[in-house]
Amino acid sequence: MSPTARGLAQDRFFQHFLAYMQAQGLSAEQMHAHVWKPHHPHDLKVLGADRDRDFKAIELSESDVRAQLASLSPGGFCINGDFYRDDRTVYVLVPGFTHETLRNLSLHEVFDDRQSSHDVLMLRPGIDGQPTQEEWRAKGGGLKLVYAQYPRSNADSLVIGQPLFELLHNSATLRRWVVVEGCRIVFLGYSYGCPLTLELLANLNRGTFADNFILKATKAVVAMCGAIGGSYLADDVLKPDPQLLSIPKLVARCQKQPWLSALAGMPTQQFRDDMVGGVTSLTREVRHERAMDYAPHLPAHVHYFTLSAVMPMMDYRRHWWQFNLDDYSMWLQAKVSEGVCIYNDGQVVTLDNLMPKESAVPENHIHHLGAVRGHHWAVSYRTFNFGRNRFPRKALYKAMLHTLVELTDA
Repeated sequence: MSPTARGLAQDRFFQHFLAYMQAQGLSAEQMHAHVWKPHHPHDLKVLGADRDRDFKAIELSESDVRAQLASLSPGGFCINGDFYRDDRTVYVLVPGFTHETLRNLSLHEVFDDRQSSHDVLMLRPGIDGQPTQEEWRAKGGGLKLVYAQYPRSNADSLVIGQPLFELLHNSATLRRWVVVEGCRIVFLGYSYGCPLTLELLANLNRGTFADNFILKATKAVVAMCGAIGGSYLADDVLKPDPQLLSIPKLVARCQKQPWLSALAGMPTQQFRDDMVGGVTSLTREVRHERAMDYAPHLPAHVHYFTLSAVMPMMDYRRHWWQFNLDDYSMWLQAKVSEGVCIYNDGQVVTLDNLMPKESAVPENHIHHLGAVRGHHWAVSYRTFNFGRNRFPRKALYKAMLHTLVELTDA
C-alpha cells in the first residue's frame, strides 16, 4: 500500500481525535500529552541497530496541535445521540488476557456504566451446555454493545476458540439483533482479544465452526493495542533468567501456596494449569506461527482497523508520591521492550499491533490508525489495579468509530 493510501486512515483518525477531545473540553496543552503525529510504523526505524532512539519522527509541539485545531472543519457528521439511535451495528468486545480475574472490565467506563445511554449486554458461557447467559447492564436505547466474557481467559488461543464461538453463536439477543433486525457486527478486540478475534473469523471462514449468522454479518474488526504479533514481554517471562519475573516459577509457587494464587491472578486450579500455555500463546514465535496458519483464511469482505499506543519511559507516573501503582507496574513491564524498540505500549511493540503480512485481505480493507500517546492499559482502563489514568478514552472511542464509519461506508 502506498504511503498516501496508508496515511488516509491516520490523518482522519488524528483529526477526529483532536475534535472529540476539544468537544470534551481539553486544552491544546492537555491534548498534546495524548497524541503523536499521524504515522505508520513501516515509515519509522522501529527495530535493529539503526533503530530510532528518540521520538523526533512522531512528536508534535503544542503549537502544532493548535495549528491542527485551527484547521478543523466545523459541522458535518459526528458521533452523537442521533448516530447512536440510528446505528444498525452490534459492537462486540473481545477482552484481553485474564479478563475474568481483573478488578475492572476492559473499556469499563463504557461497559460498566449502569446509567449508560446504550444497550449494554454481558455474555457469559451457559452451564452444562445451556444457552449463553445474558445480563443486561444497561438499556439506554443507544448503541448495541456486547461484552464477550469468554472462559479460561489465560489459556492458549487454541483452547479459547470454540468456547468463544459458542458464547456468541448461542446468544439469543445477538442472534435476534443480526438475523431478525438486520444489524451488522463490528468486533472490538483489546490486547489478547485481537488475535482471538482474528483466529475466530478465520475459523468461521474456513468452516471450522458451524456458524450460520456471525461471519456474513461481520463488517469490521477494530484491534486496540493488539498482541497480533505477540509480545517481547511474554517471551521474557518464560525465560530461565527473565528481566521481570518467571511465570513458570510463579505458577509453581502458587501451586504450593494457594493463598498467593488470587493475588497473582490465578484464583483456581484451572487458571494455574492454563497460565504457562496462555503466556506461551502470546510469545512472538507462536503468534507468528499461528498467523501463518489463520491469516490466509481471514474473510476478505471485512475491514480491519489497528490502533497502537506508544508511551515514552519518561511519561510514566512512577514515583511514590504520584500514587499510581498502575503506571509503576507498566513501567517495569515496559523496560523489557524498551531495549528492543522505543515504539511500545509497555507490553507490545507497535509492529506487532499490525495485521499479519500473510493475510490475503485487500489492501484497501486494512487501515492502521497510527498511535496515541499512552500505555497499554490507558486505552481501556481508568483504573487497572491502583491508580488513575487521565487518558481521554471516550474521545478516543468516538474518533475510532468516526473513522471506521467513514472508511467502511466509503
